[in-house]
Amino acid sequence: MLNIAIIPGTSRPQALNPQIVSWVDAQLAGRDDIRAEVVDFGEFDLPLLDEVVPAGAKMYQNAHTKAWGAKLDEFDAFIFVTPEYNHSISGSLKNALDFVATEFNHKVAGIVNYGADKGVRAAEHLRHILANYKVAVVRDQASFSIFTDVTDGAFTPTEVSAAPFASMVDDLVAWGGALKGVREGSEAVTV
Repeated sequence: MLNIAIIPGTSRPQALNPQIVSWVDAQLAGRDDIRAEVVDFGEFDLPLLDEVVPAGAKMYQNAHTKAWGAKLDEFDAFIFVTPEYNHSISGSLKNALDFVATEFNHKVAGIVNYGADKGVRAAEHLRHILANYKVAVVRDQASFSIFTDVTDGAFTPTEVSAAPFASMVDDLVAWGGALKGVREGSEAVTV
């Protein structure tokens, strides 16, 4: 059983993000090889980064950082649902990622992105950030256009846009199982 965190990519009020997060959650509900949970960084009351020691040392001083890191530690894989803001990810997602580091090491992620140009630049920036955390990001991603996959403010994904999601999840499961072995092997070496 692979534990997947679905991470909303913005804290902006009245964003389209909750609709797409709900769609992702519903798509995963029918699978018996995963357990998925929406993990919203907004619920951890993270201020602008306020840790004194860089995250890689995992010497967190603040309760909000400890809680955020402990929650991420529970998961083997992540699906980021990110909008594109100014050709990148949202500032709130970047800030949430900056609080932690090792909680992502040797895990796998998939990306669901959206925007005027399907959010592809946000996905590319997120791939670079996740690479720094030693996250394997699977190739397939679901990319949605606010012009063709949204109707009157409601998320209505086209079949073409939604199609890559299934193969993305299949790859998450395959890579997630393999990377569990990598994490267990690295724990044995450090003990």
